[in-house]
Amino acid sequence: MIRFEMAYGKAYAALAMGRSSKLVKLRAEEKPMFMRYLIAASGEQIFPEGGGLQIRDASGEVIGAVGVTGDTEERDEELAAHGIRAIGLKTDEDCAAMGRRSGIRLTDR
Repeated sequence: MIRFEMAYGKAYAALAMGRSSKLVKLRAEEKPMFMRYLIAASGEQIFPEGGGLQIRDASGEVIGAVGVTGDTEERDEELAAHGIRAIGLKTDEDCAAMGRRSGIRLTDR
């Protein structure tokens, strides 16, 4: 099984691109050559598939990321968000009111 590598790749994608791995997947679909280069440059560590989220502290600063795999993309992302919130931290969505100046991206634009 390569579940760890998949979850790690989702978390890596979220941190490397500053957005959820679901949005990284959208970018990969829109700009495949660009993303292929980034994936290669990362040593094949970026896995552009939903389930990876950045972890933010109370002030909205990124302090890490988590990746979940094993179910649908939507469920993986839901479980990642639940885990983040369960330990008293925040997701990008929780910090949306802080806006892009804080580096929060909820869309691929």
